[in-house]
Amino acid sequence: MPSNRIYEQYFVLKLKARMRAKERSFPGSYDLSRLRGIKSLRDFDDRVTAFYCGFDGASDYYARAAASNVIDRIGVPALILCAKNDPFIRLLPGTRAKISANPNIRFLETSDGGHCSYIGERDGYDGHFAERAVVEFLHSIM
Repeated sequence: MPSNRIYEQYFVLKLKARMRAKERSFPGSYDLSRLRGIKSLRDFDDRVTAFYCGFDGASDYYARAAASNVIDRIGVPALILCAKNDPFIRLLPGTRAKISANPNIRFLETSDGGHCSYIGERDGYDGHFAERAVVEFLHSIM
């Protein structure tokens, strides 16, 4: 998505830095040449994530590691917090149907929040919406 390009570039830059740090911590364990030419998250997943996690590439990784493959089998109370403007995660209609059909899942979707940056008004709490939502969810199931 073009509107997320700057964030994606920053995210990829951070992923590359983490890979270099891992190589410094575990010399000889990672081939840093795999980082050459990576310009997108998909490139990173294709050349690094999939390679080191036993997948045949980004498409195979996305297909087999997707939560949508198991979401209908969640058997304990679970909270899914999702933002409509998340630059990376898109919930497809089939996944939404699985979520709706599972009575163990409480689904909370916000219009804003991006990818893990749920900040709310400081109306008596610290403004960290996601953390508050998790605490409220845990209180509701106890």
